[in-house]
Amino acid sequence: MKTYLIALLMISAVFPGLTAEKPSNIPSKLTEVQVKGWYVEKARNWKSYLLENPEDQNDWLEYFRAARYAGQHENELQAISSEMESRFGKTQTVLYAKAKSMGWSSEGTAIMKEALSLSSSKNLMMADQIMVSELAFDREKRKQLSQELFDSKAIYPSLLNYSYNVLMSVSDNGILVTQGEATTVPLWVLQDVMGIRKDVKILCLDFVDNDQYFFDFLEENNLQKPQSDGLVKGLPESNESAEFFYALTLPAEQLRDIEKRLYVVGLASIHSDESFDHYGTLKTNIEQKFLLDYLTVDFAGEPKYATGKVYESNYILPFLLLKEYYENEGNTELAKEWRDQIIKLAAKSQIKNRVEMLLQAQEKKKVLKFEKTDIFLKALDKNMVKLKDNIYASKVEVTNKRMWHYMDYLYKNGFEDLYNLTKPDLSKYGEFAATMLKNYHYSPTNMKAAQTAVSRLNAYWDYPAIDVSYEAAVAYCEWLTAQYNQQEDRKFKKVKFRLPSRSEWTIAALGYKGFTSWNLEHNTVKAKPTNKSGKRDIQEYQVAGSDIRYPWWQFDWSKRNKIKNHHDCYLANVKTPEEITCPAGIKGDGFTMMSPVATYFPNGLELFDMTGNVAEMIDEKGKAMGGSWNHVPDECTIQSVNEYDGPDSSIGFRLFMEVIEE
Repeated sequence: MKTYLIALLMISAVFPGLTAEKPSNIPSKLTEVQVKGWYVEKARNWKSYLLENPEDQNDWLEYFRAARYAGQHENELQAISSEMESRFGKTQTVLYAKAKSMGWSSEGTAIMKEALSLSSSKNLMMADQIMVSELAFDREKRKQLSQELFDSKAIYPSLLNYSYNVLMSVSDNGILVTQGEATTVPLWVLQDVMGIRKDVKILCLDFVDNDQYFFDFLEENNLQKPQSDGLVKGLPESNESAEFFYALTLPAEQLRDIEKRLYVVGLASIHSDESFDHYGTLKTNIEQKFLLDYLTVDFAGEPKYATGKVYESNYILPFLLLKEYYENEGNTELAKEWRDQIIKLAAKSQIKNRVEMLLQAQEKKKVLKFEKTDIFLKALDKNMVKLKDNIYASKVEVTNKRMWHYMDYLYKNGFEDLYNLTKPDLSKYGEFAATMLKNYHYSPTNMKAAQTAVSRLNAYWDYPAIDVSYEAAVAYCEWLTAQYNQQEDRKFKKVKFRLPSRSEWTIAALGYKGFTSWNLEHNTVKAKPTNKSGKRDIQEYQVAGSDIRYPWWQFDWSKRNKIKNHHDCYLANVKTPEEITCPAGIKGDGFTMMSPVATYFPNGLELFDMTGNVAEMIDEKGKAMGGSWNHVPDECTIQSVNEYDGPDSSIGFRLFMEVIEE
C-alpha cells in the first residue's frame, strides 16, 4: 500500500499542479455509456485531482468507477479500494468499492451485502441491491427493488425499449446470456414490474464465479453442468434440449469458441449446432414483435450518451441481415427501406461513413450474377445423402471434374477475380511435383485437351480437388448454390451449399443413420461385435468412452479404432510405410498421394473417404477434418482436426447442402 502512495506522490512531484479542477462525476452505465477512452481520460484526471485533494471518499469512489469502466485489471482496482480503506476505514463507500473490485464471487457478494446493510447511499446502489437479491434467489425482494428503480426513473425509456426488444429476440422459455448490470438489470425490471417475458431465464456471466448461485441456477432450470471447458461453450453442449441466446452486447472474446454456431435473430443470437435458417425468425421478431417507433423519438431529458441511445448501433447488424433477406427475395422496395433505417442509425451513432462503405462493398459483391450452366444436376442430386432434417452431405469429396468445370465457367465468363482466387499456385512445389500437378489442375489448355478422345488428362477428374483456399471453397459453394437454384428440374426449390460445421462433419463421418444428437458423444449406436457376427448379434453401444476412431465401426465393432482390416490391409488412404503387408501384395495403402474418390468402402451413410485421402475443410478457416494421404492414421480419425495455412495438396472439401425450401 505504501508503494501505491509513494507512486502517487512521485507523480505529484514530477507534475505539480497537473490539474486542480475537479473532474465531473462518472455516471452509472445504467444511465450513460461512453467510449473506453473517455473513462481512461477521466481516471487519469481523477487520479491527478486526488493527489492534491485526497480528503473526500466520494471523490475516490469516482476515481474507482472511472478506473473500473476503463477496464483496469482487478489488481489495480483492489489497490484503489485498499487505499480507500486505509484512509477512511470500512465505510459503505469503501466496502462498495472493495466488493466491486472482487466481482460477484461469494466473497465479493458478502462484502457487497455488508455495504448495502449501511444506509447512506441507497439510490446509488439500487442496481447492486437487485443483483444481490437475484444471487440470493429472493425474487420477491428483486421485484420490490425493480419497482423502486423503475419509479426512480433512473433507467431511461430508450434503454427499457431496447431491453424489451432483447427479450423479444428470445424464443419461449429460452435462456438469455448477458453480462453487466446495464444489460441485465433492465431485463429484470421489465419482467418484475411489467410482467414482460417472464418465461425467459436470464443468466448473467458476472455471476458464474459464484459457485452456489450457478449451481442453484442450473438446478432451478433443469440444466446439466457443462462438461467441457468454458461455460459459454459448455452449457449448450451439455443441454441440447434447451435453447441458449446470447445478447449482442456481449464482448466478442466471450463468444469466440461458439461464434460459428451463433445465428442473429434480433438483438440476440441463438446457438445451434445445426445450420439454422435465422432469416425467418429474424423477420418475425423485428417486424412483428419489436417496438421500433422509439428509434425515431428524441426522449426529452435523455443525455446524448444515454445507454439506450448508445446501444441503438446494435440494431445495424440485424437490420443489415433483414435487408439482405429482402434482396435475396427480390423485394428491392423493402430492402431499400431497411437500408435507409441502417443509414439513419449509423448517423446517430456517428459511424455513418464506415457503415456506408460496408453497404457499398456488400452491394458491389452482390452485382455478380451467374448465368445458368449445366451442373450435372441429376448426378449432383443423387450424390447428396440426407443426414437429418434439412442437412445433406455429398457422398464424395469435390472432384477435379467439378472444379475444372467451375474454373472453366469462370474463365469463359470473365470472372477474373474468382478465377484468380481459385487458380492454384504451384510455385511452392519442387520441379517433379509441380510437373505432375500442372496436369492435375485446370488450365484452359488442359481443359481443351481433356475433351479429346486420346487425352489422358481426364484421368485425374475422379481425384479430389486440392490446392484450394478456404475462400475459394466458399466461393465455389456460393456459385453452385446460385446455379442449382436456377435449374428447372432441381429436386428442391431452394438450397444452400456450404462447408459443414465441425459437429456436422463429425456426425457425417460417424455414418450412423439413427443418430439423435449433433454432439457425437451424446449418441447411442448399434453395431456388429465382429465381422463374423450376424444381424441377431447386433449390440448397442454408447459413443462416449468407446474410442470410435474410424467409420467402419458399424460393420465390426472390434475394428472401431483400427486402421487395417482382419487381412492386415489398410482401409483408407493415409500415410503409411510402403512395406508389403497386405496379402494382395499392395504396398502400404496402395497410393503414394491422393486416390480417386470412392476407392475405399463407404461408411454407414454411404459417404466415402471420411478418413484419409484429403482432409476436408469445415466452416472454421484453417481447420480441416479426417486426415489425408499425408497424415498418419492417428491424425485421420472421425474427430481429427487438421490445421492448414492455405492451399495444400492434402486439403480438399466436401459439399454439405442445406435445404431452404422444399
